[in-house]
Formats: sequence, structure tokens, C-alpha cells
Amino acid sequence: MNERYAKCISFDKNVKGRIGGNPPKCIEDQIPSDYKFYATLVHPEKENTMLSILIHQDYDTLIDNNKYPSIAVKIVEHEFSEIGNCVEKRNANLRMCSISEYSEDKDSENVFIKIGGTPFLIQDEETYYKELEEHGFFFFLSIDEDGYSEDVIIGSYPFGYGALYLYKHHMTNEIIAGFWQYS
Repeated sequence: MNERYAKCISFDKNVKGRIGGNPPKCIEDQIPSDYKFYATLVHPEKENTMLSILIHQDYDTLIDNNKYPSIAVKIVEHEFSEIGNCVEKRNANLRMCSISEYSEDKDSENVFIKIGGTPFLIQDEETYYKELEEHGFFFFLSIDEDGYSEDVIIGSYPFGYGALYLYKHHMTNEIIAGFWQYS
């Protein structure tokens, strides 16, 4: 897969991908009680399919469970869905912003999502990805908090001004949260 990139931009109701706000209507009932909605991304390989990201609401739990197989971040694959009304599952630290369409043009100062290629790791330590690779997963995409638009954060950075790395299984094509790192 060719490397592609996306930016975090001001909210535009005509753009499918977004960070913050209420979760998509179709997954409201799938969100565990101790998780909050983070973002929904257009699946880079499947038309009209989304990847919604849910993160544990307790930061200490996130830190203690920051890598596979016990990562406290869940990925839900689903068809595109309008924004729901489930305010209690909204992440209070995030304003709603859109995620641009994917492009091969890399603007190194504004990269929010990087698809394919080699991940840019904050800590290049094998302990983060070794078990994933041993179980048939490979790097799929990363979400870097350095790429947030200036108006997205209200409170704390959900990943400690870090990055989340999604992995895909070679055989099943399942996409999971592999690990996250903070700076």
C-alpha cells in the first residue's frame, strides 16, 4: 500500500472522517461503559467503511494498557453512519474536527494520519511491535497528536501528546490498535 496522509482540519459536515463529538449512531450501543469515542476514520481500503476508535476514559488505565494484547483502545469497523446523540460517550477533551481525505502529498508539519510505509515511532523499542508481528500483524496506520489542528484540544491530550498505531492482520485483515506511545 502506498503511503498516504491526512490532516486534522476544521469541522466540515461534508467530510466523513472526524475526531471528537458524539460517536456514530450505528455504534452507540457497542461502546463499553468505561470507553469514550475518539475518532472515526474512512477505511483506507474499503469504500463507505469507517474505523471508529474508542479509548478507555481513565488515563491511568490507558497508560497501564498501552500495547497489544491488552491495549485499552478498541477499533470498530462499520458502514458510514451519521453522528449520533449519545453525548455521554463524547470525549470531553476534544472539539469536533474533520479529517481530510487521504493524499500522497506529505506536509510534514501537519501530518495527523500516516497510512502504510514505516511508522514514525516516538520510542523505537521492539517491545511495542514484536508480539504484534509474531502474531501476523503489520503496521497499517498511525495517528499523531502533533498533527492536531489548533482548535481540537479542550483539555488534556488523550495520548499524552503521543501517537496511536493501528495494525492489520496478514490473513484475517482485522484492524486493531497495536500500541500507543506518549512523549
